[in-house]
Amino acid sequence: MSAPPRVVKPVRFRGPEGLLEGLWADPGAPPAGPPPGAAVICHPHPAHGGSMHSKVVHTIYRVLNDAGHPTLRFNFRGVGASEGSYSGWDGEVGDVAAAAAYARGESGRRPLWLAGFSFGSWVVSRWALGDPDVERMILLGVPVERNVDDRAFDHLTRLPAPTLIVQGEHDQYGSVAGVTALRDRLAPLGTVDVRVVPGADHFFTGKLSELKTALEEGLGIP
Repeated sequence: MSAPPRVVKPVRFRGPEGLLEGLWADPGAPPAGPPPGAAVICHPHPAHGGSMHSKVVHTIYRVLNDAGHPTLRFNFRGVGASEGSYSGWDGEVGDVAAAAAYARGESGRRPLWLAGFSFGSWVVSRWALGDPDVERMILLGVPVERNVDDRAFDHLTRLPAPTLIVQGEHDQYGSVAGVTALRDRLAPLGTVDVRVVPGADHFFTGKLSELKTALEEGLGIP
């Protein structure tokens, strides 16, 4: 079966601090079976050059689009043409809420997939705890041990949805041991799977093909 078309539409939607810019793509309803839930994809740290145009974010989009999911990539407040300014993590949780509302409105589907890379993994996992209709959570480059703002993942006292973690073997902000410890802590709370991309750093430099494979295998996409 050929992959769905990648028709991407620039969009703007209302966030807590003004309009947020995004890229919306809907491959259309599948020929059979229930339509997949929409997916919101969140980018890495706004203060360090992160945006919806990250190569990792684009790789996630490709995988989910090819699996039939409508997707929304967007810039957090203060990034690109998104209004507002960087809050220091917590305000961006509200940006995820706005993105989720937009994706649900456009797709007409309540179930939602969430994906976040680095900073985005922390933000989406925080927001997901308050929404009962998150169907799947994908966390990449999880800064589980250290980052510039000293944020940890202690807020995950439960799993809001089955979770896939994809980590580079040499991630500077989250070692394999650290991510494995997070998985072991979360395992009694629900389904959590860790996939390690051999030889990859935090940004999966030169390993995007391997990242794509890890995502497809972890999500059970043929």
